[in-house]
Amino acid sequence: MEFELMVISLLNWFRFVSLQETEPTQCVIVQDKMSISTPPTPSFLSKNNKAECQVHGTGTLRCGTSNVYIRPECVCTFHHVYEAMYHQYSFCPHGDESDVVTALKCPYCLTYSLNNKGPCINGGNLTCKGDEVAPDIICECPPLYKGMFCEEKMETITRLCDKISNSSADNLEHCKNTKRDCVTYSRNMRYAFKCNETGTSQERGGLPLCEDTEDITVSISVTDVPYSNGPEDEKTRQAKSLNVISAAEIHSCIPLLTVILLSLQL
Repeated sequence: MEFELMVISLLNWFRFVSLQETEPTQCVIVQDKMSISTPPTPSFLSKNNKAECQVHGTGTLRCGTSNVYIRPECVCTFHHVYEAMYHQYSFCPHGDESDVVTALKCPYCLTYSLNNKGPCINGGNLTCKGDEVAPDIICECPPLYKGMFCEEKMETITRLCDKISNSSADNLEHCKNTKRDCVTYSRNMRYAFKCNETGTSQERGGLPLCEDTEDITVSISVTDVPYSNGPEDEKTRQAKSLNVISAAEIHSCIPLLTVILLSLQL
């Protein structure tokens, strides 16, 4: 029993030394990032230049019964619809308005818009479900985009993180709760890592995920080590307090450890 306890102690010491040599100093986390991606406001809206959009002729949206028509790209733009709650853009003469998007039905928005996409941006497509008015339109978005008009860009970014002491992490918010400077941990909280704020994905360079920087498969009991069925003595309690070491590990190291122990005795 004493010999096996000495073997276990030596193995634990070897493990400690090995862990000190291989302790991780850097790792990565992968997070979702959402940003708003919208086109610039066209000049005819930012400057409210009605003349830039008004034409005379057919094939465009007519302003009431007047001889004024509106160019398709000026009728149902993203900015018209997205900001409809703040304004009522119209390029028609007063009293002949027919292009106010809060009253414009989806089929008209589909026809009288740039590339027949209505207010959909970033590759989104407009498919009318009925006669819903423009502010109620929902676009079909391509991968990585979401939102009513595909204005929200979703992507994943890789962030490099550096090992810090656990005490230094007390003033940092966890990375699950913020995208700014934050702290994350290995799976069972042995190591703490500080991740700096970044808006772009960083090169991983073969680094592990921060949660995978330690082995958590170790059990908390000693296997294949006989104990008496009687009351626990001091040696038994000491053995149970050690980290797990299997019988296979003990037997594989016995020849080397025997030499070490004999040398110490001599």
